[in-house]
Amino acid sequence: MDTVGLIASKLQTLSPEHQASVLDFVEFLLSKSPPQPRKKSAEERAIERMKDIDDPNMWITVVDVDDPIDEKALDAWLVENGYKTLSNSTT
Repeated sequence: MDTVGLIASKLQTLSPEHQASVLDFVEFLLSKSPPQPRKKSAEERAIERMKDIDDPNMWITVVDVDDPIDEKALDAWLVENGYKTLSNSTT
């Protein structure tokens, strides 16, 4: 069982007053924490990129047949965008 499930199961055993105290504490913690951005699904991210479909600068993989591929530039772009490459992976 995950942490949320454990908390929920234990919370049910508490009195209503203690449950209210737990709720107050959780709300306190939330008020002190910066809001966490919702992670977008792959589909949402793909739809957002559709507006750039005609901009070749936004699509590093757009090449013509027989065009050379600048692997160093591609690796740099991947690293810049948080991806691992063979040269910077820890495996």
